[in-house]
Amino acid sequence: MKFASLALCALAVAAPARADEALAPYVAEYDVRYGRMAVGTSRTELSRTGDGWVIETTTIASGFARMIATGTLRQRSRFELTAAGPRPRSYLFDDGTRRTGRDVSLEFDWRAGRVRGTAEDEPVDLAVVAGLQDAASMQAAVLASLRAGREPGTVAMIEKDRVKRYRYAYLREETLETAVGTLETVVYRSSREGSDRETLTWHAPALGYVPVLAEQTVKGKRGFQTIIRSFQGDVHLEAR
Repeated sequence: MKFASLALCALAVAAPARADEALAPYVAEYDVRYGRMAVGTSRTELSRTGDGWVIETTTIASGFARMIATGTLRQRSRFELTAAGPRPRSYLFDDGTRRTGRDVSLEFDWRAGRVRGTAEDEPVDLAVVAGLQDAASMQAAVLASLRAGREPGTVAMIEKDRVKRYRYAYLREETLETAVGTLETVVYRSSREGSDRETLTWHAPALGYVPVLAEQTVKGKRGFQTIIRSFQGDVHLEAR
């Protein structure tokens, strides 16, 4: 599916010449809602580190949600940036409690063609597939594709001890009033065959395609939303 006029123009301007220009460091903070209720805050940071990159998201529950998630949920991916996009090196997920039953720790050995580690106290040893991402690097992979003028298409992601494939489909352009200004966005839907869960994401070209709104639906009913509250990055923000 092709972009409409706005998306094409924005991609033409943003398209990088080299792999190391396919991403730009940033920090974005979000409010998290479930329906009309505020249930927490989230912070995503993409940064360079040595010869690679790190993307880390932390989520802190508030209000009634603290009864379910008492700590700070944290997920972090270390990856290298290739011409084909991010290639994960390691992934960590900490559910914010002292229990280890929900934590995930993975190491990607691309030379051996394996990803190994533990997920929810169970061993993981799987063959890698082309373009394989973890739950954190997937966001960087989508950003890199959009900034390079490519459709994200179908992305393989390791989830616990399985590889699942998510399809990203362009839906429309939409102007949003946000806490960081009025922004033109392109809206994508991500879904997986056999699942009744979908996620709509509003990407802002003026912010290097960083998400400014994400909305999860299950069987057509809206669930969690993440709504941008602040942004700092190496791209120019054009508020109107």
